[in-house]
Amino acid sequence: MSITPLLTELFGMTQAGFKPGLERITALCEFVGNPERTLTFIHVAGTNGKGSTSAMLASILQCAGYKVGLYTSPHIRVFNERVRINGKPISDGDIERLAKPLMSYASTIGGTFFEITTALALQWFAEQRAEVVVLETGLGGRLDATNIVTPILSVITYIDVDHVDYLGRSITGIAAEKAGIIKEGAPVVVGPQGRLASSDSTTDVEEDIYNVFADRAQQLHSSITLARDIVNVEVDAIRPDLTMTVRAVTGDQLHYYDVGLAGNHQAGNVATVLAAIPDLQRLLFITPDHVREGLLHVCENTGLEGRIQLLPMQPPLMLDVSHNPGGIRALHETLTQAGYADGSWHVVFGAMADKDILGMLQALRPLVSTLHLCSPHIPRAATTEALEQLAHAAGFQRVSVYPSVAAALERARMRGPALACGSFHVADEVLQALST
Repeated sequence: MSITPLLTELFGMTQAGFKPGLERITALCEFVGNPERTLTFIHVAGTNGKGSTSAMLASILQCAGYKVGLYTSPHIRVFNERVRINGKPISDGDIERLAKPLMSYASTIGGTFFEITTALALQWFAEQRAEVVVLETGLGGRLDATNIVTPILSVITYIDVDHVDYLGRSITGIAAEKAGIIKEGAPVVVGPQGRLASSDSTTDVEEDIYNVFADRAQQLHSSITLARDIVNVEVDAIRPDLTMTVRAVTGDQLHYYDVGLAGNHQAGNVATVLAAIPDLQRLLFITPDHVREGLLHVCENTGLEGRIQLLPMQPPLMLDVSHNPGGIRALHETLTQAGYADGSWHVVFGAMADKDILGMLQALRPLVSTLHLCSPHIPRAATTEALEQLAHAAGFQRVSVYPSVAAALERARMRGPALACGSFHVADEVLQALST
């Protein structure tokens, strides 16, 4: 029996929007027996890179022989992708069995889509006796539904301006929300920061961000590790298939790692992961070989997709889920380093209306031969009229508008090498179109 009607009802609960606060997730978890109290967590927050970082950590732990739960969002193709153990998604049957009572109870307390999904994931991980769970936040951190857990390690990736309607435009304010996942006595690892990718300011905000995390850690008697202080990871080579080799310097030791993801931004994520390993090794058995294998096979082990992913077809089709200016700039930089020429891509672009679309389009300009605009079939998506207006404001001349992602993709692929980006939902509809 299809669970589509159930998921339609569940997704309908997104209309409640983001409701800050932990009272509803607390009630939902109590309703199902507080599964979070039986699990071991690594909690990951950030603006960019938290999905890739979570996947790398999960892959390493999987290579170390652990039964690893991985909770991420959003999904690309099917809801089940959000909740996995050792790369295998939760089944339709388990979704239906667990979601129905949670949805019924949530309707009485105003519970949201993400709160229900989080409670469902925690319940399933506990039932399946996951030994370690890597838990990615949804939005922010302090008031995110995932923040009901007490982790053995908190990890914070790169911070930038995003979700401004909920988190504001102050970078220190956003950092403070992310810092909310730091818990009493639990160590925290903070990944490389640097100047804001979304800002033209020459002000270096790196120290301001680090100070927010350091202050929070001090208040909670938590040790804090800044990845920049213990490891330096640089790209050695990016291959055309969008894998790479990095060199990592720790103290007086030099190591090379092959990584199943590519880009300087991914090198920063690798640095975050490597900085986290010593804290994890105090509680878990992880060897250098586990780290090496986990980084190399991250996509195969976890099912991670859409991170500057080259699909096996001709002409080339690139898929990327970046949905803010920093992510798009990283995409451009990575394709350049992989040997792809500027101005060579027929770009399929769509985005959510609440994103910095103008900033993304400006970052895309060097890549684009022709721009194919579309609106994914989701209420939050920006209209093609709005996209076209912003594209002209960004300086694009060769712009076409299509009634669907599938139509835009078909036309772009007729022209040559294609690149689809701007949203997880664009990636979803691209993969749907390719499968029909």
